[in-house]
Amino acid sequence: MASEIERKFLIKTIPMDVEQFPHKEIIQWYLNDSSTGKSIRIRHIWDEYKITRKKWYGLIREEMEVDISKEEFDQLRFQVENHFLEKTRYYIPHDGYTIELDIYKNLQWFKTAEVEFTSKREAKKFVVPAWFDEELTKTREATNAYIANHGLSDELISMIT
Repeated sequence: MASEIERKFLIKTIPMDVEQFPHKEIIQWYLNDSSTGKSIRIRHIWDEYKITRKKWYGLIREEMEVDISKEEFDQLRFQVENHFLEKTRYYIPHDGYTIELDIYKNLQWFKTAEVEFTSKREAKKFVVPAWFDEELTKTREATNAYIANHGLSDELISMIT
């Protein structure tokens, strides 16, 4: 299992035309195992199908991802049919990093940005762009797994409005 170091932010206003950047359509479903603290994500991203096991939230998370066939994907997604998110992810270069901007289709006014790092130190030194809003890295209710399974929490809605 690999570690992922990532910071996540709420985005209220995007100061550029995002269509100029590379992007992918993503649909992902979630199963959660509350006894182990791990979520299982089933993802369709363009022509790829993946299953990912993640351990909770925060700056550093454990992640294990494997490719699966379309048939396996279809079989798994029907088990969690209503617990999904659909979004467009834009890949925006910024100071040597890639900002992954997610605009959610089933929550069109909800937008987040994530940036991945190679170390904890690098993540803490990152200069946050002015167009980023509140940091969501340690907000469990802001994880895609939580939102897919429970919807937006009152806390998250109050941050957006």
